[in-house]
Amino acid sequence: MSSIPKAVESRGRFLERIEGGAPETSVDERLVALTAPMSAAAEQYRMLLHRLRHIRSLRGEAIQGGAIVAVTSAIRGEGVSLTAANLALTAARARDARVALVDCDLRRGGLAQLFDMGSRAGLADILTGKTEVGEALGRYHEGHLAVIAAGRAPGAESASLLAGTRFAQTLSLLRTLFDEIYLDVPPALATADAQVVAYKADGIVMVARAGNTPREQVAAAVRSLQGAPVWGLVLNGVEPSRVPAPLPVVKGQLPSGK
Repeated sequence: MSSIPKAVESRGRFLERIEGGAPETSVDERLVALTAPMSAAAEQYRMLLHRLRHIRSLRGEAIQGGAIVAVTSAIRGEGVSLTAANLALTAARARDARVALVDCDLRRGGLAQLFDMGSRAGLADILTGKTEVGEALGRYHEGHLAVIAAGRAPGAESASLLAGTRFAQTLSLLRTLFDEIYLDVPPALATADAQVVAYKADGIVMVARAGNTPREQVAAAVRSLQGAPVWGLVLNGVEPSRVPAPLPVVKGQLPSGK
């Protein structure tokens, strides 16, 4: 577990594209933190980020090293991967912070596709001992961001791998290298994986889709994570017309509003 890239050891800026990705690497347009940073959607991610950081500050010294935030949902199709990715990108761009984004959905991971990372090794390969953390880190140029994809589907049961010592060691190592670590976690009601990962995180963000996810399912998902610190709920798929547009900035200052 000691193979760490020199770029991480020196805490320098990351490369200009994901290593091992396509020659002309392009990200998904739904990563609005990159593709539309001045949009209302991107502003909502900035608001979410600062609320989460405020919650962390209230914890004081309870969190040692980089903070780990797990993003999950009740069922599939709620937009967990997009939420985790946009949140991590927003964090990496917001200040001089080193941020890691880890795909913990070993069955159906989606971050590799979002970031056009190709078929590089990922978390599954780390947990099965096929590769080291440093070899799986995909470094992206937007801020100080590193991405670990899900990797090749494990032969063993994914929940058992996530409950094992190698995953705990991986998170401990990431805490020493990064200021914030965001975990893309499978749905809480579909697999045991979410419950395994939740207890290793400092905070949990639950994602639900507006007009689609029954509140009973969201409540059941929260109950399934008994004892884990749920920090908040993200409502995805809200009608754009119902989201207030960001206020324009004039000469570096926000105009007064009514």
